[in-house]
Amino acid sequence: MKLVITSILYLISLVAVMTGLNVIIFGAAAIPGSAGAVEATVDNELRFFAVFWLAYGGFSFWVAKNIVEQYHFIPSIALIFFLGGVGRLISMLTIGSPASILIPAMFLEFFIPVVIFILYRKVYKQKLTMA
Repeated sequence: MKLVITSILYLISLVAVMTGLNVIIFGAAAIPGSAGAVEATVDNELRFFAVFWLAYGGFSFWVAKNIVEQYHFIPSIALIFFLGGVGRLISMLTIGSPASILIPAMFLEFFIPVVIFILYRKVYKQKLTMA
């Protein structure tokens, strides 16, 4: 199960680093379904926040690589990922549906963190009760 958690964290890291760099470099044009023509302020904010997504990917990689020592960060990684899905849901409910590829992303952002947390509780239950 620890291998599954580690693999998921590496996968999250890969996606976050790739998409974060993509948005930093190409801005709004990198977003699926976007025509790329957005107000300068929106592009500016998007590139700014992409740096934090990139950092999240780097952090997830670091935790996966050092999972024995850094396992206590796993719930935080799962929670942040889940909250990303909540942000998408709020946008969808208040602004409207995004490009169709982003809807499955939202469902993954709700599902994967739950899986991570369940596995985390199973793998680290003994360490949690000793803390």
